[in-house]
Amino acid sequence: MRIRVLFSVLFCLATVVATAQGKLTIVQGAVNKEQVQSIVLFDVQQGEKLELASSRVQDHRFAFALPDLKSGFYFISDQHRRNFIRFYLKAGDKFQIIINEDGYELTQPTPENKILKEWISYSYPVTRMSVFPRKDTATYASFFPALNDFLPKAEAFKKKINTPNPAFNELLKRSIDIDIEHAALKFLYTPNSVHPDKKDIIPYYAGIYQPNKYANNAVLYSGYGVDLIRLYATFLYTRVKDPGATTRMSLQEILGYFGNDTIRGVMVENQLAAYRSLEKFNEEIDPVKKYLVTDTMQARYARALKKLSTYKKGDKAFNFSYPDVNGNPVSMASLKGKVVLVDVWATWCGPCKKEIPHLKKLEQELRDRNIAFVSISVDEEKDKEKWKDFVAKEQLGGIQLYAKGWSEFTRYYDIHGIPRFLVFDQEGKIVTVDSPRPSMPELKELLLSTLNK
Repeated sequence: MRIRVLFSVLFCLATVVATAQGKLTIVQGAVNKEQVQSIVLFDVQQGEKLELASSRVQDHRFAFALPDLKSGFYFISDQHRRNFIRFYLKAGDKFQIIINEDGYELTQPTPENKILKEWISYSYPVTRMSVFPRKDTATYASFFPALNDFLPKAEAFKKKINTPNPAFNELLKRSIDIDIEHAALKFLYTPNSVHPDKKDIIPYYAGIYQPNKYANNAVLYSGYGVDLIRLYATFLYTRVKDPGATTRMSLQEILGYFGNDTIRGVMVENQLAAYRSLEKFNEEIDPVKKYLVTDTMQARYARALKKLSTYKKGDKAFNFSYPDVNGNPVSMASLKGKVVLVDVWATWCGPCKKEIPHLKKLEQELRDRNIAFVSISVDEEKDKEKWKDFVAKEQLGGIQLYAKGWSEFTRYYDIHGIPRFLVFDQEGKIVTVDSPRPSMPELKELLLSTLNK
């Protein structure tokens, strides 16, 4: 439940609330940062940070009064929600914090928060390198040795965890492993100036894959749990199953690697928004809907289904109009009578450029067919000449269009990641808004089957 509290009111009511509802947990602090209007409190639910309460900052101070609090990790951030501070609460705690421009201080910390802050500071030299955008010039050449050196230190740190709270002690020990694995995978799968070859991966990564991974729910007590589950799924189909495969693993296949139905449900729930076509959504989600058992999961499924229904096969396509390399406008309507393959890309996109040789090959193979190959660049206006030069240098074929950034086409089809391929039939209707890529043989089959209808 979302709670909004004002610092000036909080302590007038605290005594009454505490008497009426038993133990009251207090979170209060000072903010020595400019332009912080509010502090947001998050609890951890099913491996995600979810907003629990918001407090306006008055005279650089804020406070929360929380009745019937469950023990566990919590986070606070300002209204921008960019930097999160993790701490531990149990019913009746009085947590006090001073938030500065370059960090934070705890005043009279509980034993749990004292050792938790020590761990956060101790692990920061490693975990900071997995933050994106990069705040330094770290590459795998610096990160891997730092990670390798840190692993025995982390094991030694676990032995220091001996607060009077046994449940917290076990939680933090498990969280240390989760924090390290999260940092390791996040570094591997965020953009870097240099990427490692398989031979450069340190032995730690060989142990990340385990049959029946996450056989218990421990990962869901971490605010990074869902992100770690997603990263692990990426690790499965890039490092474990078949690194050279051109087709991704299906969701049902990924779920087979997990050892817990709750984790499977969380994985399915958090994949719902990734689908861009109703057909693909139904194809992959229908066999695994059984894992969506909670009301929250069912509600998210219903929202995703409703949203995708606007892009269903047979719906009329969005009538874009963009200039080609010569400045001549080309619209969707002008292509009526042809099967249309749209490639949304940019010159800065590495995966997009990897598809170019496959796209050229496909164009050559289908050159005598009634198919329009349309590439829409989302390069920003400052890079328009760079786009033109790239088209000329690479001798790109088809119809090359310039959309001047993330245009109404990408907004209409809810495109946030590229490359993205869409197929439309000769009547100007949607076939799919998330087609296979040119590197996949299924795309050629799809184009030919659409052409022959």
